[in-house]
Amino acid sequence: LPLALCLTAALLLSGCQGNPAAQRAEDTPVEESLGTYYEEAMEQAEAPDDPVLAVYKDQTVLRSVVDYQKQTQAALAGVDPATLSDREVVDDLLKNALLLEEAEARGLTPTQEEIEQYLQETVHTAYELPEGKIDNYCASAEISFEEYVADLRGQAPRFLAKAKLKEVVMEEYCQAHGLPYDRMNPPQEAQEAVEAYQDQLLADHQGEITYYLP
Repeated sequence: LPLALCLTAALLLSGCQGNPAAQRAEDTPVEESLGTYYEEAMEQAEAPDDPVLAVYKDQTVLRSVVDYQKQTQAALAGVDPATLSDREVVDDLLKNALLLEEAEARGLTPTQEEIEQYLQETVHTAYELPEGKIDNYCASAEISFEEYVADLRGQAPRFLAKAKLKEVVMEEYCQAHGLPYDRMNPPQEAQEAVEAYQDQLLADHQGEITYYLP
């Protein structure tokens, strides 16, 4: 079971708002680049020779997914994808998989109401972007807006489960250290605790991961 591509255009595009660095050197609008990267990755993922870079239990990390993550992260940060290492991206993807596994183990399953609210907020975010951005993204990705929304719906349970676990980790950290917890504006220490938690999850499962990096 390969780790899937994450089509979260509204979130990705909102991340580049106000960031003049998020523009490719040839002045291609970033939303078009993101759409093109997704379309290329989908084609590569369907190829029978898409290399496996890591395996955790029944989950595989494919070259197509790693390349897609590197391209999208670099486009939003305005940097060269070559500055991002395969191992770092593979580990980030594995952390996401482990975070979801832990969230499910704790029973942090989102309700249907939470999923619908997330979709409304995400799609609303898309409409709030400058005119044409989402249309340009979908055109470059060769998908319709309806397909984009359907993909968001499919991703929502996983995204929200991980978000719930991160909130639990931050709240537990604040309680343990006598800090006030505000879910809308958590202390920097609590956010760093989430990063440390994910790093520890990866370390704890290293024996179950096989890497095939060149």
